Amino acid sequence: MKKKTEARRLAIREAAGQVFKELGFEGTSMAEVAQRLGYSKATLYSYFDSKEALFYEVLMDSTNSQMDEIFQIIEKPLVNLRKDLEVLGEKITELLYSEEVMAVRRLLLSEAGRKNELGLKCYQAGPAQFLSAISQSLQNAMGRGLLRQSDPEVAALHMRALLEAEWIDHFLFSTSKSESKIKIRATTGRAVEAFLLAYGVPMSKP
Repeated sequence: MKKKTEARRLAIREAAGQVFKELGFEGTSMAEVAQRLGYSKATLYSYFDSKEALFYEVLMDSTNSQMDEIFQIIEKPLVNLRKDLEVLGEKITELLYSEEVMAVRRLLLSEAGRKNELGLKCYQAGPAQFLSAISQSLQNAMGRGLLRQSDPEVAALHMRALLEAEWIDHFLFSTSKSESKIKIRATTGRAVEAFLLAYGVPMSKP
């Protein structure tokens, strides 16, 4: 019975994900999702108590595996500073500019100001956790003398901004789709270079 329940819950999330992409958050109704599946609205509400709850789980489905991989990287102490930051930066950029996450980000942007509680919940589940974890990693590196002493949270924000610098306008104006690993590696390398120019420890002169 449990397997059947989980299978139905997954089917609902998958169908809802497609409807959200097609119609946006406001344009999507529980009735529409139910119709796509051939279920009653009562069945949907027995699994998800609101459209917001359903949207949140769809978001988590699209990002969980990649987020777990990124957190595993962040939890390891930075050793080879440039290389480790590049590996982390590539994974973050791959996540942010994957087709699935770009679609979710566009949905959230389109609903900005109308569903603040949903936006806050999504922020707390993703970006806020990343910011906290990266801040701790950078603070550890600062404590070991690998980076200059500074506010680690601000440094983490600067790092994320640099990673997105060559992508954000194309995303906002929908001028490109997700890109190749080669381009991601190149843009990440330039972002890390700029970050280390700002936060790296100057080499002492002989």
